Formats: sequence, C-alpha cells, structure tokens
Amino acid sequence: MSQSLFVEPFLPFVRGVINFDLKRGETFSYPLHHHPDIAQLLLITEGSGSFLIDGKIYKAGPRTMLVYDTGVWHEELSDASEPFKAISISFNAFQLTDLAPGTFIKPGASPVIELGDRYEEALSLSRIILRLAEDPYVPAGLSIRYYVAILLIELAKLVHNGFIKETSTSTDRTVAAIKQYIHNHYMDAITLDQLSKASFFSPGYTCRVFSQSEGISPIQYLVGYRMEVAKHYLRTEREPVYRIAELVGYQSETHFKNVFKKTIGLPPHKYRKMHRLEG
Repeated sequence: MSQSLFVEPFLPFVRGVINFDLKRGETFSYPLHHHPDIAQLLLITEGSGSFLIDGKIYKAGPRTMLVYDTGVWHEELSDASEPFKAISISFNAFQLTDLAPGTFIKPGASPVIELGDRYEEALSLSRIILRLAEDPYVPAGLSIRYYVAILLIELAKLVHNGFIKETSTSTDRTVAAIKQYIHNHYMDAITLDQLSKASFFSPGYTCRVFSQSEGISPIQYLVGYRMEVAKHYLRTEREPVYRIAELVGYQSETHFKNVFKKTIGLPPHKYRKMHRLEG
C-alpha cells in the first residue's frame, strides 16, 4: 500500500488568488517580505524575472511554478522589457509527510519547479481556481479548496515522487487583506486610513476587527513587521543603519533606532553584532 504524500485530513484553506497581466514597460515588483501564516504558488505563464527566495536568487520564466513556503522571505522583480503574466495562489492548512506544517519544498531543494509536460495541467487547474475565486456566485467553500488540493497533489508528485472543516470568515478576509497590504507596502508611509481602504471598511471598524483578531492594532502590527524586516537586513546585509531605516519606512534614523530598541530590546548595531550571518 502506497503512502500518502500529505498528512490527512488534507483540504487547504485558500487565502487569495490574483491574476497578474502586465504589459511591456510595467513591472511586477514586490520588495523583501514574507507571509508568516500562508504559503504561495506563483505560476508564470509569460515573461520572466529575478526572484530572491530564502536568500538565494533564482531566474524564472514561462512554464514554471514558484513555491514560497510559509514564512520564507522573498523578493520579486519581473523583466519590464517584456509582458509578464502569472497566477498567484495563497493558501495554508497543509502538511506533507515528513515535512513541517506549511512546508512544500524540502531543505536544499529549488523552490522553482520546471513543469515541463505537466504545465498544461497546472495551467488548467490554476485557471479554474482563478475563475472560482472571481465568480461572485460561487460560495467561498469547498469547491475552490478541492481544486487547490488537486493542484498541490500534482505538484507534490512532480517534486517529491519517488481536513479541516471551517471556511474563511469576513473577519479572516479583512485581517488577511490588512496584513497583505502591510507586507507589500511596509516601506511606505502607511496610515490607518490607507489600511481601511485596503480592507474596504471604515478606519474604526478596521482597527477594531484587526485588534480583536490579533491582539494588537494594525499600526502595532506594521511596526512589528518593519522590525522583522530590519532584523533580516541587519543579519544578512551590510547596509548602514540609516539606509536600513529608509528601507523599512523610517525617514529619521534616530526614530528608527528608538523604535528598534524599544521593540527588540537592543539598539540596531548591537543586534547586528550579535546576530550577523557571515558569508
């Protein structure tokens, strides 16, 4: 009897599906970020780009699937000299046999999957998932989750070959939208008004819903996320502190240092000295 590739019950939650269709001269660009609670697939159907994933740079083009495991830091930049088309699928609540929950790629393996003759099948499934996600008459429930499960099984067979019952609530989607906006725009000056627009609710409701779900306000989450990015830069990059401050959304180096020390317990230069990754 063959062993299942996934720990059962296996029916992942779908947290977001996005279709990217960029013309020549437009750029698919997302700065260094990570998703603490979700994994992501990016199916490239046209164009190419450079992708920094878990500290390594990968070149990827058409007919490839990129896998961002839960919590993995990544940065994305397409080649603006050509059109870029891709489908992004975010999900969680899954575990492969012999791997940690939320992990699809084995340690040391490439997160860029060359689909080869499985491309058309992956494309077909991804388009079905996209259509279900965009159709207002399709309830957010089991159907889209089944198709994502099938896609993951087919990818797992390609890469590794040798059920949770609850549905996403309005609160889940609101919190996810706020987090996604922060992950993509943490380097900008973000206000509660901007976050409320991302969630399509009033500032007061946005703050209340997020705080009740996460135990902290959206702005506190923003600060915490900026500090996580700053810690990553301090460990892995040689940029001066004032430049790291700018990269994570602070125009004042002094203010950044004060916030970092208050949040982390150490000033940036001491944190760097203690945690610097050489190499």
